Amino acid sequence: MTRSAKDNNCGSIVEELITAKKVARLLCVSKNTIYVWVSRREIPFEKLPGNTTRFRPSALEAWLKARASNVRGLSRGVYLEADKAI
Repeated sequence: MTRSAKDNNCGSIVEELITAKKVARLLCVSKNTIYVWVSRREIPFEKLPGNTTRFRPSALEAWLKARASNVRGLSRGVYLEADKAI
């Protein structure tokens, strides 16, 4: 019995990686801001072959929770210095 391509992903422990464009939309910032954060190593990311940058949703969620818990007296959100292109 053969398995379909859909069945091959069943029970997979590999998390889908997302693009900078999708991360930017999720965080309501520009794609350039995401790449500035990557260059400053302020956001968790993965480098793939071909110098492609991708992001693990679980790592981003943990990063956001850690940043929110470090800010006292402010509303929950991402607070960084003004974006400057490098």
